[in-house]
Amino acid sequence: MDPSPPPYTEHIQHDQSLEEQIPQYVAPAYNQSSSDSKSLQHAMAKFPPAMNGYFQWKMTSTFHLGLTAEQKLFAVSVHASVFGNKPSLILYDGPTKEDPVLATLKSDKWGRARPVDLTLPPRPHGHHTHAIDLQIVPASTSRVSPTFAFETQGTGKGAGRERFEWRKTHGDEIKELATGHSYGWKLVWLSGPIHSAGGSRKEREMGVASDGTEIVALLAHNASWSMTKGFRFAFLATGLNGTFGETWEIMTVTSALHLWYLDFQGAMAAAAAS
Repeated sequence: MDPSPPPYTEHIQHDQSLEEQIPQYVAPAYNQSSSDSKSLQHAMAKFPPAMNGYFQWKMTSTFHLGLTAEQKLFAVSVHASVFGNKPSLILYDGPTKEDPVLATLKSDKWGRARPVDLTLPPRPHGHHTHAIDLQIVPASTSRVSPTFAFETQGTGKGAGRERFEWRKTHGDEIKELATGHSYGWKLVWLSGPIHSAGGSRKEREMGVASDGTEIVALLAHNASWSMTKGFRFAFLATGLNGTFGETWEIMTVTSALHLWYLDFQGAMAAAAAS
């Protein structure tokens, strides 16, 4: 991992009250662009702890990830036909399509039912110097509770594979991430420790799924399906402290973008049919 902080940190004020050790669950209270802390800046390999998605489809097929609408950090482009032969989603390492590519994702007309190929091109001055090919695999295609899983190589000497799963959620974590957003996705750490605090939503601790797995990232849809601010994303708990490395961060953000875009397409199709 590159120990130097990413470029966005120079624009963010330091909050000395957050200099303490990161607790087991870190609530995603990142509503201001100055909410980052020095400890979190150095823990994250590539992205800030939380970002918003901004877009205007009538003007361009490119949207942005950023701390605010004025402070855009990463560009994301989607192919017009989406399920064609070209990559259906490209994440750039900067706010324009002229910046280097961080990841490309290729889906097909089956969308939610088949594995999706994701490629991280070589980064000569970054974490990996060769291309990395990964997959997002549908673990459950239930319309009520679909899940999507992926694996990445763990960091550190002798580390094995780490397994994660995206699950739909209406939980309290989503409500805390973005007021008024009652629906989204949570990423759970399948190969991590199981907490005894699992169970019903009323009984379990914040940041813990019903099966006791830890929630390490969240994606919250904009409840109004705004045509300018589409979603809010945040890393949580172990996902904030650098344990999983840069490849995992890129994989997590890109897979979250894919799931958000599938939901967005579904919402637009339903609106057009009504």
